[in-house]
Order: sequence, then C-alpha cells, then structure tokens
Amino acid sequence: MSRKGSLKVLLDTSFLLPMVGFETDREIMDVIPLLRRCEVFYSDLSILELLWKIAKLVGSESELEIVVRGIELVRRSFARVGIDEKAVEIAIKLYRAGHRDLVDNLLYGVSVSQGLRFLSIDRTLRRFVVENGFVDTFLSPRELKEMFEGVESAS
Repeated sequence: MSRKGSLKVLLDTSFLLPMVGFETDREIMDVIPLLRRCEVFYSDLSILELLWKIAKLVGSESELEIVVRGIELVRRSFARVGIDEKAVEIAIKLYRAGHRDLVDNLLYGVSVSQGLRFLSIDRTLRRFVVENGFVDTFLSPRELKEMFEGVESAS
C-alpha cells in the first residue's frame, strides 16, 4: 500500500473540513497527511453537505476566500466520483432499513458501487451497515494509520 493509487478511498464529508479552513476532530487531522499515499475520491454530495455545515460560520470575505480556495484544492487534488444507479439503490435500501441520512447513505452506496473504501469516523453508520447485512467498505482513521504503519515497518 505504499504507492499512491494502491488504496482507493472515498472521503466522508468531515475529511474536507480542514481543506476549507475548519479544524475538526484530531483523528481526522492526524490522517490527512496519509491521503497523499492513496488515490482519493470525493463526491459533490460532500461539497453540498460541507456548505450546509459551514455557510452560517463564514462571515468575512477573507473567510469566504479560504473556503473557495479549499474547494478548488479538493477539486484539483482528488478525483470526483458520481452517483450511479447502484449507489441510489443501496441508499434507498439503507433508508428503508431505518438509516434516515440520505447523504451518508448515498456516500456509502457510492463506495460500494465504485469499489472504494469509505474513510469515515461515523461509527453509528458503520454499525448499522454491518448489522443490516450490507458490505463493510468503511475505513476508520485508525485502520488507515495501521495499514501504513504495517507497510513502513515491513520496508
């Protein structure tokens, strides 16, 4: 896993926060440097969800400029992945099973349909997915760190 591209990862929205100037959980901040060693994907859904979370917090023109530059950085640095029919099907099945967050459901569905690991700190969603018999594509920050620590110690 030491070469860029050997691990394909879809970022959950919370991993975009630091890129638009917002500090977040330490476990997220600690693995941001490891993303250079992965092939990283993002969804426009995450951009939308990110804007819902931060729009009321962006007060000045300079803060707005940081957000805009951060979005440009995301778009230049990572590959955009779209929503396909399989992702929609999975999202609706999760919704019918009781998980009501359609954005999370769609992001998870994209990870399944595109064969990506879903880098997320959402333990509740992961538990729901596993308990309801869906495939576990999740990757926690701790698991990502352990994957690369194992590679480094083998070198």
